[in-house]
Amino acid sequence: MNMQEFVAHVEHALDVPDGTLGEEDRLVDLEKWDSIGVLMVIAAVDRHYGVVLSGEALMQCQTVGELAQRVEAGRRPQPNECKMKNAK
Repeated sequence: MNMQEFVAHVEHALDVPDGTLGEEDRLVDLEKWDSIGVLMVIAAVDRHYGVVLSGEALMQCQTVGELAQRVEAGRRPQPNECKMKNAK
């Protein structure tokens, strides 16, 4: 995943100016990281990456970079999932 592109999607979802966020920015410190902002990021991640994040999973992420890692992990099939799909 391209980190700059991911950050741009988060910036757009939170309606903040381009170039405002970086990987190390703490989500809880963002002015627009409220219930609406969280929902907007969940929707943007689903739309752009096909990953459905739960609110719980999202709240475990401390920084924009951790959020990107969570999304990237959601895009890859987990080893157990591959075995289960092949077993059917």
